[in-house]
Amino acid sequence: MADVGGPLAYYWRTISNAEYSTSFIGYWHILAAFSIVAAVFLVFLSALIYRADPTKGKNRFMAFMLMTEALRCATSMLFWLYSWPEAYLSFLANARIVYYIMSLQLFFLYVLAPSFYSRKGLGNQLSRFFSGTGLYVLPVVSIAVIVSISVLMGGAHVAIGDIGWTYCSAVGSGTGATASGESMPFSVTCPESWNAVYPMTLSSPAIGLLSRILLLLPTVGAIYAAFTINKIYSRTKEDEHHKTVEIRAVQLGFFGKAVLQITTIFMLFTLIGVLGESPTLNTHPFNPDEQVPKVLIAIGPLLPTTVVLAALFEGLVFTYAMVKNDVFGIDEKLRKGFTTAVFTGAFALLFLFATEAMEAVFDRGWIGGILIGLPFIVLRKPIIASLSKFSNIIMPESFTSQEITYIELYKAAISDGVVTEKERSMLRIQATSYGFTEARVDFLEAFSKESTIEEQ
Repeated sequence: MADVGGPLAYYWRTISNAEYSTSFIGYWHILAAFSIVAAVFLVFLSALIYRADPTKGKNRFMAFMLMTEALRCATSMLFWLYSWPEAYLSFLANARIVYYIMSLQLFFLYVLAPSFYSRKGLGNQLSRFFSGTGLYVLPVVSIAVIVSISVLMGGAHVAIGDIGWTYCSAVGSGTGATASGESMPFSVTCPESWNAVYPMTLSSPAIGLLSRILLLLPTVGAIYAAFTINKIYSRTKEDEHHKTVEIRAVQLGFFGKAVLQITTIFMLFTLIGVLGESPTLNTHPFNPDEQVPKVLIAIGPLLPTTVVLAALFEGLVFTYAMVKNDVFGIDEKLRKGFTTAVFTGAFALLFLFATEAMEAVFDRGWIGGILIGLPFIVLRKPIIASLSKFSNIIMPESFTSQEITYIELYKAAISDGVVTEKERSMLRIQATSYGFTEARVDFLEAFSKESTIEEQ
């Protein structure tokens, strides 16, 4: 039995003693926890899109896509989420299969997404089918393809890659096992540099040929979707201007997804270039015959983290595109959420890198904390203002039909420069009937005044 103590004591031990050059597993636990939080958030966005208008096929399709992204995020770093016992190896191996099934399913979804904005006959047929029955067929096809290819290649542990498991209770010899049941290809040796985090287990995946292909496919699908929707956007901009905001947002979501996915591919190629091959079970910090390069420690967990970040960006932008005209003030909330997330995430990453760099160079990690912390505190307002402008570019201000009606009524009321008691009473009744909050009314009226001044 690989006993590592209670979960709270274990997490405190690994995170408080995390060192980039040695016992780095604490950092990986944090990133794995982030992937689970991201998955929950994507489920929420998926439900939001679906509930905005479940009768629309486009909403059902996009909600299904974000649910697929959520499953992919949840399984992307599951093996680093905790110090799993050996008995959980089968569970982790199955979770990895789910991850790659979701990767293939996303490829299909990305390729199909432009059909919902196409005016061609084939596009209309595809969108109708994959907003209903096709959403049940697609998972079956994806599962069948992955299982069939895995069987032909000799099993999932060959096609996708095996998972190695090691246990260290103290410095010296450790124990090892694999999800396939084969023995580890090296004698597990628990190094002195990890002493502060023992006892612990470490699960490490190998990357098989099918895994490498499935890492590329969603990127290809996202690039195809981005450029196809870009063509549709160019045509729609001239003929149906009222639809351009949604199409532009979806296009931007796919472009952002493609860029981040391409970054993931570059990371994978960098790892292969440094190691001379794809990561195998031998690529392990407890393998005394192999020196794990520091670039692997840095880039290894960032590869799935970039996948998670791409899914979050896509989820936010797609939610804005789908529900901006159905949910009151959702665009404003999404912009604020995006700004806060980017600011907090950037601060956390820079703080981590700075403290580790100063710890490595001067043995004074707190210097890096001050160098990063002070500028962020002093320049917080201008940084947030800049991020807000960027979020406005990605998700421009948009209003529901009720909000547009209220804005027009308010503009008519202030056309003479004064809002009379009778006009104010009518506006109040209108706002109440639409269910506007007082804060939303103030925002709409301020926007009306600004737009009136700009028009003049």
